[in-house]
Amino acid sequence: MNRQDFRAALLSIVALAATATSGSASSQAPADGVTALLRRFEQVVQNADAAAHQTLLADSADRPRSADFASTELLPGATRVVIQERDRQPLPGTLPDGGYRLMVDAFAEYGGRARIATWLLDVKRVGESGSAREWAIAGEERVSSVESLYRLSLTTTRQFAVHDLKITVEDLDLLLLDGSVFVVEIDQGITGLILLGNGTLRFRPTPETEQGQVRIFCGSETLEARFDALFLRVHPSDVNGLVEASRLQPRPVDARDLRRAQDIFRTESPKSFVLDLGDLSRDAWSLLPGPGDFLAEIHTRRFDTLTYARSGSEAEDISLFDRRRHRNIAIYASKQRMATRGRSYNEDDSVDYDILDYDLDIVVTPERQFIEGRARVRLKARSYMLGTLTMKLAESLTVQSIVSSEYGRLFGIRVKNQNSVVINLPTAIPRDKVLTLMVTYAGRLEPQTPDRETLALQPPGRGTQEDAPVLIAAEANWLYSSRSFWYPQGPVSDYATATIRISVPAALECVASGQLQGGFPFLVPAREAAQSRKVYLFVAAQPLRYLAFIVSRFVRAETMTIAFPQESESVRMPARANHSLNLSIEANPRQIARGHDYADRAANIATFYQSLLGDTPYPSFTVAVIENDLPGGHSPGYFAALNQPLPSSTLNWRNDPAAFTGFPDFFIAHELAHQWWGQAVGWRNYHEQWISEGFAQYFAGLYAQHQRGDETFASFMRQCRRWGMDQSDQGPIYLGYRLGHIRGESRVFRALVYNKSAAVLHMLRRLVGDEMFFRGVRRFYQTGRFKKVGTEDFRAAMEAETGRPLERFFERRSAIASTATKWWCTSSNSATCSTSRLR
Repeated sequence: MNRQDFRAALLSIVALAATATSGSASSQAPADGVTALLRRFEQVVQNADAAAHQTLLADSADRPRSADFASTELLPGATRVVIQERDRQPLPGTLPDGGYRLMVDAFAEYGGRARIATWLLDVKRVGESGSAREWAIAGEERVSSVESLYRLSLTTTRQFAVHDLKITVEDLDLLLLDGSVFVVEIDQGITGLILLGNGTLRFRPTPETEQGQVRIFCGSETLEARFDALFLRVHPSDVNGLVEASRLQPRPVDARDLRRAQDIFRTESPKSFVLDLGDLSRDAWSLLPGPGDFLAEIHTRRFDTLTYARSGSEAEDISLFDRRRHRNIAIYASKQRMATRGRSYNEDDSVDYDILDYDLDIVVTPERQFIEGRARVRLKARSYMLGTLTMKLAESLTVQSIVSSEYGRLFGIRVKNQNSVVINLPTAIPRDKVLTLMVTYAGRLEPQTPDRETLALQPPGRGTQEDAPVLIAAEANWLYSSRSFWYPQGPVSDYATATIRISVPAALECVASGQLQGGFPFLVPAREAAQSRKVYLFVAAQPLRYLAFIVSRFVRAETMTIAFPQESESVRMPARANHSLNLSIEANPRQIARGHDYADRAANIATFYQSLLGDTPYPSFTVAVIENDLPGGHSPGYFAALNQPLPSSTLNWRNDPAAFTGFPDFFIAHELAHQWWGQAVGWRNYHEQWISEGFAQYFAGLYAQHQRGDETFASFMRQCRRWGMDQSDQGPIYLGYRLGHIRGESRVFRALVYNKSAAVLHMLRRLVGDEMFFRGVRRFYQTGRFKKVGTEDFRAAMEAETGRPLERFFERRSAIASTATKWWCTSSNSATCSTSRLR
């Protein structure tokens, strides 16, 4: 795209943002004869009046086809109908203003049940302007529909007395010793229960690993607590199998109990299965849980509200969640799921489609934390028949339209309390069919908070000066990355190419995923200088797991091209390997001197990593040097944000697993390594996160050995082992992000997923020898490049190079799948290995 075309696209999206409303397309439609026709159509649908429907048709309408439409869409019993116009295009073959093709959403209530349909209506002008029959319907077609939505309510006329009512699901026992039960009923039966009274819960997960996490939460491997209220959601077909009917004794409704049950219902029912229907209805409409699914919101005296869920759509279908502190206590696969799938899984196996390419137009106003976007997403179906698809997008961002190049405008539903949009397709599409969606959205979105690669303060009592004044404020920056959901994306990370056009205020700069294109940024002036914009264009020709950008005041400190030495013919090279790297340093104004210093250091590190793996995955890399109270960083594809504490900071972070005082290049070495490990080579689920962090940590250690010698490397490895041993009782590496999650202790995560993983890799190196180890690592990288891999893939690569089975090491000694700490005792006291044969 040239600059002129891009200016037009930018002006288009800015104009779109300026006219955006709360997301109701109908509020933008003119109040004309077409609107009046739709209002009459609402009454026809509500009355299911087939005869009146015929009077709305144009003479040219296909009457038999319209009768078929009426038989499926004009259903008796509707109590309220809303038809909202979403799109209006000129009708082919008509004069200007002579006809339109409308896309409308029709919402119909039938008491406590509802349905939504998307219709394509052709309307023609058939009378004089302002006449009673100015417009008529020439054609009707249902594009898609969502059936069986329910407006739940508590049954106020029935109360049951109970004694010793027991509800048991896998690993959870709920016992109501004495109390009352109220029910939530729909036309299919009971879908909800509220239990009040004196109850106990007992939760003991089957996996030993999860028992350890429960122990961290409550001090015992079995969680036992009293509860006084419980809200339960199930599919109506499951109620009889869960609740023994003979235990429910009808009794007169007690007004006090009813008020309390209604309070519980109002609080708990909106948390799950509820849709946001926007301008179609302000009421809370709910989906039914699937057969076999189970949700319990348990009000305990000791732990506040705990949520137990069993969801057949999840790879790990059992979970226990601490509502108050937003912590996952346990997540694991049920016995049935384990029997059919086994322990290992790839999160991609559960998704219905692959995203192939993104094309994003983004307007960012950081001071308001406001984003306007238009995302073109090209995807390919993986399911054999795909009728709906779910995309992730931050809940605070309003979806204004979803348009398919193949099917036109589509209907999307927001799921409340989740960063997701469910898109209904007009017809099921077959496997491997490519679909292109254009999603327009806008809203306020807070930037991403520092992740676990930012060090933590020392605990009170160890020299922390957490209340000391900060004399100089850090330069503001706004990071939007993998945890922001700032653009529509798949349910899990997915490798895709991307083009990102970003407009920021003229006083700010931007670094993003992709290679900055020539001629960018350029200035789009405005009448008022403060309203001027700066426009960037980034292209990621190599696939990325996720997209990110950061906005701040940046100054270009350095730029260079690194030409890597050519490999010998005997060394295997990845297909489309990059033989050079365009390196740029962008720094906050006070950090320009450090930015200059980072240039040569980053170049040396990248050259060293390329010598180990024979490749650099992306053709360009930018270091964004930003100010922060604590050191750390974040490394999406193509760039890394590197924190620089201000000299005035009095905060103490020395007692941290990732604080290597004798190795000042640690952070840039670790973050740069993520371009290979974590970005080019991804992990198939969160249990395999050690592949990203462990390899990045070990490669940083290898660079310490290369740069500073064996003594520094030995010190590095001793620190890795020490922290790994100290925190091993917190769980195995296999738990990934969940390590330290329950108590909010990010040090635990870094001690185990960073340091312990690096120590495991070093043990393997000592076991198989330098040559075989680095050949195996290179094979693993080459076969996993731009893929999501797991521990078994690494083991296969190592076994292929060494020619020996390594099952015993990986299962018993690596601690990747075991909580045992005995393996530490088997390692040599010396951490020094020669790097003379790294290649």
